[in-house]
Amino acid sequence: MLQPDTIVKFNVMKHFKHVSPLGSGGTGDTFLFKDETTDMFFAFKKYSPKGSNDIEENYGRFVDEIKILFKLTHPNIVRVYNYYLYPQAKSGYLQMEYVDGVPIDKFEPTFFGKDWDDIFKEVIYAFEYLEINRILHRDIRPSNILIDKEENVKVIDFGFGKKLEATENEGKSVFLNWPVTQLPNEVQLEGTYNHQTEVYFIGKLFQYILGENLSEFKYNYVIDKMIKLEPSNRYGSFNEVSRDISAGVISEVDFSKKEKEVYGLFADALASHIIHYHDKYEPIQDIETTLNKLATLIRNSSLETYIQDNAQLIRCFIKGNYSFNSKSDIQVSYVKDFYRFLVELPPYKQKIVLDNIYTRLGRIKVIVDNGLPF
Repeated sequence: MLQPDTIVKFNVMKHFKHVSPLGSGGTGDTFLFKDETTDMFFAFKKYSPKGSNDIEENYGRFVDEIKILFKLTHPNIVRVYNYYLYPQAKSGYLQMEYVDGVPIDKFEPTFFGKDWDDIFKEVIYAFEYLEINRILHRDIRPSNILIDKEENVKVIDFGFGKKLEATENEGKSVFLNWPVTQLPNEVQLEGTYNHQTEVYFIGKLFQYILGENLSEFKYNYVIDKMIKLEPSNRYGSFNEVSRDISAGVISEVDFSKKEKEVYGLFADALASHIIHYHDKYEPIQDIETTLNKLATLIRNSSLETYIQDNAQLIRCFIKGNYSFNSKSDIQVSYVKDFYRFLVELPPYKQKIVLDNIYTRLGRIKVIVDNGLPF
């Protein structure tokens, strides 16, 4: 009988056929292998740092990379399938999704494929996901952002990545190996590196890639704010960048007249029932969480004409404290129609819809409680 806490070893060997080398970096070499059972291709990264005496520290960093990548699930971030550690030799291997593609600076849009607007949004969404999960990449360069054969963005190589603890807001700065002529002020003057710093470097990356075509780029005004040297003049987060990208897109041709109507009825009802926030505005910003909460609310309201507890609806989008209008006049049909509309959209359109809602909800006032009786 298998008991809890029992250590179980699976010693059956798996065999992979070596196909070709894929590349070499400061922390190791990557090779292409084929699993002959599944006929799938995988990239194997062998940890073998070059020219360093900090064996323990670097091996610990490799283990940290494993911990980071195993917790990530995003269509624009490379997926890890397995790992093989050899602590005695201070080495190991990462079995990863094979990304057959080119570095982002080598990508050439075609008439029938994705343009730079699409690529830019996918990069921002990937780094927003990292930001939500408190992970710094810290090695932003063209070779670490690939475009695969289906023209999907894939962020790779977390060898210098850092998972921030709950009490941390920043990590040590990392100097990059691509043409950044000017470091942002927080790096240059204070030696700090945070998610706002990564906003800067992603902005500089696109400025570098687009070159003379930057003035014709749809989101050139966004990049202009991303690359401000002074943090107080720059976007504070990738979420702010994402919301600026999405602002107003609902009104464009991406959505049908019916979809806009469904969105408008729901968004108006939701926003009109929040009076103010207490201390700060805290949106959930996780699509799966919001969809699951909405589905539960709809099931619990299946026999009702109106939502009976507006707080439950608001809690699908807001996790902080707030005051709200408790009058039961939000039609359940509005919520059902919105849920059906949202759940059937592709991920990038879901993101646009929720960003528009959060932009609208962000305009509601915040009242800070200073502890005084009046």
